[in-house]
Amino acid sequence: MVRKGFVLTPLSAAVIAALGPTLPALAQDDVARLEEIIVTATKRELNLQDVPHSIDVISEIQLERMGAMDLEATMRAIPSVHLTALQPGQNQLTMRGISAEVFEYTRDAQVAVYLDEQPMTSNAQQVGIRNIDMNRIEALPGPQGTLFGSSSQSGTIRYITNAPKTDRFEAEVQGRWGTTSGAADSYDLSGILNIPLLEDKLAVRLVAYSSHDGGYVDNVFGTSFTGNYDNAALVEQDHNEYDVDGGRLHVLWNMSEKWSTSLSFVGENTSAPGAWDSDAALDDYQVTRFHEEFRDDNWTSASISVSGDLGFADLTMTATRFERDIVYEYDLMAYSQKRDYVYGYRCNAGYYYSCAYYSEFLPSFIFNDQQQERTAFEMRLVSQGDTRFQWMVGAYYEDFLNEWFYGAKIPGWQDTIMGSAANFYAYYYGVNSNYYNNYTPNVNQVYPLPPTDIGFSENFTQTVKQTALFGEIGYDLTDDLHVFAGLRWAEVDRDKLQRDLFPGALLPSGDRAAGDGSFHDVGTDSDTIYKLGLQYSFTDDVMVYGLYSQGFRVGGANSQRAFVTGQIPATYTGDFLNNYEFGVKSQLADGRVKLNVSAYLMVWDDYMQGVSFDQWWLQGTVNAGSAEATGIEGTVQWKVTDRLTFSTNFSVNDTEFQDNYCADYVNNVHLGCVEGTNGDAVYTSLDGDGEEIPADIVTGMIMPNAPESKLWASLYYEVPNVLGGDLWFYYDYSYQAESWSGISEVRNQDTDGLSPSWTFSNFSTGLNLASQLDLTVTINNVFDETGFSYTYTGEGGNADVFGSDRYQRQRAQSRPRTVWLTLRKGFGGT
Repeated sequence: MVRKGFVLTPLSAAVIAALGPTLPALAQDDVARLEEIIVTATKRELNLQDVPHSIDVISEIQLERMGAMDLEATMRAIPSVHLTALQPGQNQLTMRGISAEVFEYTRDAQVAVYLDEQPMTSNAQQVGIRNIDMNRIEALPGPQGTLFGSSSQSGTIRYITNAPKTDRFEAEVQGRWGTTSGAADSYDLSGILNIPLLEDKLAVRLVAYSSHDGGYVDNVFGTSFTGNYDNAALVEQDHNEYDVDGGRLHVLWNMSEKWSTSLSFVGENTSAPGAWDSDAALDDYQVTRFHEEFRDDNWTSASISVSGDLGFADLTMTATRFERDIVYEYDLMAYSQKRDYVYGYRCNAGYYYSCAYYSEFLPSFIFNDQQQERTAFEMRLVSQGDTRFQWMVGAYYEDFLNEWFYGAKIPGWQDTIMGSAANFYAYYYGVNSNYYNNYTPNVNQVYPLPPTDIGFSENFTQTVKQTALFGEIGYDLTDDLHVFAGLRWAEVDRDKLQRDLFPGALLPSGDRAAGDGSFHDVGTDSDTIYKLGLQYSFTDDVMVYGLYSQGFRVGGANSQRAFVTGQIPATYTGDFLNNYEFGVKSQLADGRVKLNVSAYLMVWDDYMQGVSFDQWWLQGTVNAGSAEATGIEGTVQWKVTDRLTFSTNFSVNDTEFQDNYCADYVNNVHLGCVEGTNGDAVYTSLDGDGEEIPADIVTGMIMPNAPESKLWASLYYEVPNVLGGDLWFYYDYSYQAESWSGISEVRNQDTDGLSPSWTFSNFSTGLNLASQLDLTVTINNVFDETGFSYTYTGEGGNADVFGSDRYQRQRAQSRPRTVWLTLRKGFGGT
């Protein structure tokens, strides 16, 4: 396979060529220094240049210039992050290419997300926080496990909001109107109000916003694969709208010179009707859907934080509560047509058990009603003073609940062969005394089956309770040499209950003679992870560091129904990521150039891999082996003149699986791979025709969702004293290399699952008047690119049965070129 390397754009080449010989001369010019950036990524306030690990920061003013309001727009500017997304709220974050698959709904996330001190992590359905009144966003690539726990295995994203100000009144109102090429219009309204209730003592900050993103994907006319129904009643242009209503309330009370309390309440209600992907068999931004799809996602988060100066250390105690409700419905035409084709054939051929899954080609759709709740407490002590020895200790507790009622509805199925057969089996196993179940009816089986449109249902409840102790110490061996170390001990209690019924209330086949269709996993894991580093300052402006850090995810158990097949182990262990990193942070040319570069090797041991087997409706998780990622990432900022600033972030990353893996189990014992006749790794067992089965994962394969390079670059130019204000111009450019969507696509070199490289540009210009009235024009996707970062190929096999080219490649393309006009008026604050 030919791999595409980093693409050097003409803009980047010109800057790099000019940068080297110009740096000495820059020191002689009277140009202001770059501003110092203060971050709290280490749970201390530090200058970004003094933090001994890689970190990217997007400031509030950068977000405004980019016109970045959502998760997708934000992540384009962070090269270490890859966003896999099908629509708002249905997405997954990957950092430094550490990924074995996507949409791992039941396993721990690998990237933690925080809003201030509040954990917001949700694997495969990450909350997309609206960038309103956001002070900055910090991206911490690499394991952050000692400070942020199990979900920060490969990195952490932190959203930092603007805190209430006790010394001034300030307010802001903003309105945006946008027009999208060939699509519907959009708008965005927001307001900010900061009121000091007691000067220097008590203040409240209110933020409210409402936005409507017009649709740009058309649902066009089409028929089902068998042609027995069409979607004429649902044909609609620009049907994928996105509405967000939200707000924040933040209260700050300085109780004394040494103690303060912060209260925060945040909430968002989002609605996303329509399909967001485009079918590659149709024109851009077109799909055929046979059900009116939608996704509603509503969440709230509340926190209280008390901070105090104990004289020898700063104490912080934080309690948070997060609640979320997700409801969606998606079309299921492709799968249901194949299911009925396969089971209808078997039913008519006399395999009568198949009749219970044959709905005679009725339309169907997926539904989900999901709730998430998280309660978390953290207490930490951080040493004070500028002494040689610094320390931090803390404790953390989290109780996370994730539950859903998920399934497929097939209106009218009980009036088909499926209904008759399902009731027969309900009677056969639940009432009749028969030889199969030793003449003992299964009391768990309901008969007759109650009236319902639900063909398949899953009740899922997962509770994860985590208790952790963590600490870090640092010591200045000399004025220039600093060593540090950290650890985190965590104990995780898991309780997972899953019950599947299909069709209707019929118990699944493996549980019909006994059991109730449920699987219960209860267990406890505990472990300790470590961090160790060295930091040396050559000068006040040049620092190098070396870092070893670890990240982890907890393990679990596979369902009993899957285990009894003999094709999967009973349990799987946690996986660990070991990070070896070396970096340089420097400010050159009297502080007008900032150059930060880091190189890393990350070793991922016993990584979790989802597998399926003969009984296709059963899935499980295994520990598949080891994998590695090596790369370089960097940041350059150059204040060329007082008016012109250039910035760029880049990442070059190489990922590889280090072991062959064959999901070959006999009596729950893993046989592994053997060498085939052509030297390739193959299964130990052969298929029914005696053919060798290629390994699922081959040594040297690259990881899915891991582009080999990514770049973001920007230019900002300011012209002062224009019409009584400052006129400015801004342009940014993003590039991402190609990426594969899944393991099977990589193994088979199936280019249907290959997302090509893409570019994306934004341009904005604005006039900021002394009266605090700002006028901005922003163009997102200047060149109207149709790039995408993920291709869903899961329906391809269903479409192949009918020889259709539809549903083979579905991808969420970038919103077409959109022009925004923004008016912003500020009050007070000066």
